[in-house]
Amino acid sequence: MSVKIQLPSKFTRDTYQLLPFRFSLLESGRYFLSTDYGEWMCLEQEQLIALTKKEKIENEAIWYELKAKHMVSECADANQIALLASRYRTKKAFLENFSQLHIFVLTIRCNNSCVYCQASRKSCQSDQARYDMSPAVMEKSIELFLSMPSDKLTLEFQGGESTLNMLLIRQAVALVNAKNTHKDIQFVVCTNLCDLNDDDLSFLIEHQFSISTSLDGPQELHDKNRRYGNTGAWSALVATLDKIKRRNAFDRVSALMTTTRQSLEMPQEIIDEYVKHGFRSIFIRELNPYGFAHKYFHKIGYSTEQFLDFYEKCLDYIILLNQQGIGFRESYASLIMKKLMTPWATGFVDLQSPCGSGFGVTLYNYDGNIYPSDESRMMAEMGDQHFKMGNIFESTREDLFFGDVMQELAAAGVNDCLPVCSDCALAPYCGADPIRRYQVTGSVYGHPGKDDFCLKNRGIITMVIKRFTEGDEKTRRLLMQWGMK
Repeated sequence: MSVKIQLPSKFTRDTYQLLPFRFSLLESGRYFLSTDYGEWMCLEQEQLIALTKKEKIENEAIWYELKAKHMVSECADANQIALLASRYRTKKAFLENFSQLHIFVLTIRCNNSCVYCQASRKSCQSDQARYDMSPAVMEKSIELFLSMPSDKLTLEFQGGESTLNMLLIRQAVALVNAKNTHKDIQFVVCTNLCDLNDDDLSFLIEHQFSISTSLDGPQELHDKNRRYGNTGAWSALVATLDKIKRRNAFDRVSALMTTTRQSLEMPQEIIDEYVKHGFRSIFIRELNPYGFAHKYFHKIGYSTEQFLDFYEKCLDYIILLNQQGIGFRESYASLIMKKLMTPWATGFVDLQSPCGSGFGVTLYNYDGNIYPSDESRMMAEMGDQHFKMGNIFESTREDLFFGDVMQELAAAGVNDCLPVCSDCALAPYCGADPIRRYQVTGSVYGHPGKDDFCLKNRGIITMVIKRFTEGDEKTRRLLMQWGMK
């Protein structure tokens, strides 16, 4: 008796519809495809050509990936459109809460003298009445802060050196706690930690402050960039970090580094310094074109290509450290991985569209003026008030958040609508920065595809994608872990 075995027919799909997606060429020669709702995949050139011509798809794995990621459909209907609308709404859900980060610039006096100071700081001996926020400005600003629609808000104290006005920090916390009845408020203080006494440190720890400080690298580099009195700032910073560790509060501390020309030759040394002090992450940050950083760029600056080369060396060294058992991550790459791996917004305003300026951040300056970001406030200190939203005593809430500045940011801060950006497959993982573009090019629209903001983000995002899609299994797992944190 013979049994007839029926062989499975060859897999093909020759009838389907294309759903909206973008595609961009990667350095490897493959194409990166993405959708507005955050799905992505990579295809070879011939596969993409066949797809755009709606030719037969004979690779079963590719078909089901395209279908699962809503790039093709056998029969698009109202249910599928509703699903995609829901996914898109999830990606933009951060808009429902409007501005959640509120920055109070308590003073522009500072006890450090930094070569790249973006805030155009004044010396700590300068006139307090002129350069410090008054209690009246602070109280009126907190009123507006607590009126925001979100149930979760962050109140960040900045300077200059914010702790030079520590009395106002104490008063602000007391006022928030007295007035607030239901909102979840996170306090943050940005400080160089060079002159923080034990009582003030106890206050910050007791009220569960997150502490953001600066560490540019080894002592030689940090001291060259940041002066404290007649010496460098490294020793005073490290002494305070040691105090915080003895108080078991080091997990509340994060540090930023700023890349100068001297940093470019020290990628491993900078990472090693962070590891040595017990940090578990680093944010590789470029110079921003504001304040003294703009004035002295010819001495401390570099090209975008040089920065990307430095960033890549840092990223690869961090991956190597992880492979050696040292848990450490790069924060910017982690944010990009989160956007690649999850449907949620990162909360990082530089990678938001609509832009974080104004829509995610409100800044209350020491003089009562209000701006949509720290960078626009820095521009004002340089004499350009283009992005001043109003004044806490003179402007209504409608004037501030529906006025000309916000209208301009809305027009130029959505990368889905900008030329070049609207066609770029990296757009769902990038952001828009009209304020930086205005500072560099004189236009809030800038030169998408060509300006430094675009070149830097495109360079870093493609670096991360390359290591995730082409790296070994250990690297893929590591980057996936970064995206899930």
